[in-house]
This record gives sequence, C-alpha cells and structure tokens, in this order.
Amino acid sequence: MGLKALFLVISLAIAYCPAQGLPQAVNPQEAKATYLVVYRPGPAWLTGKSVMEQPLKEHGKYMLSLYIKGSMKLAGPLTDDAGGAVLLEVSDEAEAKAIVANDPAVESGTFVYEMHPWKLQPWDEFAKKANGGTQTAHPTTGNSVGGNDARRTQTDEESLRSYMAGDYDLIGCKPDSTTTYIGHVTLRDENGVLQVTRTIEGKADKCVARFDTVAGEDRIPVLSMHFHFDGNEYDATYRWQSDPDNYPRFTGYVYLAGTKSPGLEALFPVHK
Repeated sequence: MGLKALFLVISLAIAYCPAQGLPQAVNPQEAKATYLVVYRPGPAWLTGKSVMEQPLKEHGKYMLSLYIKGSMKLAGPLTDDAGGAVLLEVSDEAEAKAIVANDPAVESGTFVYEMHPWKLQPWDEFAKKANGGTQTAHPTTGNSVGGNDARRTQTDEESLRSYMAGDYDLIGCKPDSTTTYIGHVTLRDENGVLQVTRTIEGKADKCVARFDTVAGEDRIPVLSMHFHFDGNEYDATYRWQSDPDNYPRFTGYVYLAGTKSPGLEALFPVHK
C-alpha cells in the first residue's frame, strides 16, 4: 500500500454517531478517556521535505491498525508541514502513552509529541436545544433534517447529489479480515439518481446510491449502496462530511452476508 493511501486513512475524521443498526468498534457503555496527541518534527525528520515525503509508511500502517481497533478516532497531517495530530479514545492515560510510545514514527525519531487529555463537548445536543429540539440541516455534514416536508427533502437530496458528484480515492478493509484494498469511485448525478462506478484491482462495478436514514431516535442520514466485489454481493452504509476545502468525504461500514465484523471504507475526493 502506498504512502498516499495510508495518509488518506489517517486523515479520516470519523463521522458516525452511535445508532441502532451500526456496530461500534468500542462498547459505548465502557468509560473512555479522550487524548489529543500533537506530533512535531523530531531529530530524524528530513529537513526540507514535506510531511508527505517523510519516512512514515510504518506510521501509517500503525494508525490504520488503531483505527480498525477503535482507539484512534481521527487523525491527519498538519498541512503546513509542522507534523500531525491524533485523537485517541482509550481506557486511561497509561494506554494512551503506550500507544504513542509504540508509534514507529516516534520510535524512529521522525516525530516527537505532546499529549493532552481532552474533554469533547456535545455540540450536537447543544445545537438541538438551541433550535428548539430540531437539528439544523446542512448538506455537507449529513445532519438530520427536522420536519416531514417532502418538498424540502427533495430539494435537499438534489443539493446533495450535486455536492457529492465527483471522483474519489477509495481505501477499505474487508469484513471479518484485516486485508486492505484501494481503488477509485466515481459518483455522477444522472437524471435525479446518484450513479456509482467502483473500480478495484482494475475491475469496475456499477450501482446506485440512495439516501436513507439509520433506525433510531436521531434518524441519522446515510448513503446506502449495494454492489459486487471479489465475487460477492455487499451492502454498505456511509456517512459524509466536508474536508477543509469543502469537498465531501465518506466513511462507512461494508457488510457481507453472515458478517461478524463489518468492513470499513473511506472515500476521499480527488481535487482537480
């Protein structure tokens, strides 16, 4: 797997919220502590080279393993080449310190770090209360839409299809496996339908994406797909959010019949 693909993984900001129908990597009933880790260039940092040119392949693999395990919630390089940042959700400070100490980039001296306990505020709940119990809709965040106005829903979907249309780099992990894969996805708004072309290992598969909601009190909006891959039929459910340039990116669970542990996929926009 190339360094670019690995950095796509660690730049992922997970958009999922706990909800019925979406398995969680971490038991939500367990008490978890949140830590912010800020990486800075260390003694082995290659002077004059950008963060993407540093020897960070093993660091990327390590971040991917933490993401799959559920310990790393979001991460990515600082775009001014000053290092990177990671958000950990772990049992205690000792676990957080052990995770960072075992990071290959820290062991090699490419990174030094500082770590801080961080209390995240429930801004979604604050926003709901501020809006009288309904959550403000925004096409780039995938937030819930209040009310049952069919016309408004249709308009929102039209805006979303236009917003989402484009080309994406894909990286995924198969269900019940640690096997990863990379590919390309194209979304096209054609006659009011979001058409999808997935190309993995040179094989293309076409399907249709539809807007749906996850069962539960919050009715979380998602994008659903049914596609063929590796000789099998899969179902996938994605959440979306904006990257710093206001392009959409997706993260989702991939299901195969009889799946015990769902696969994971992330779609990152190709900026042209």
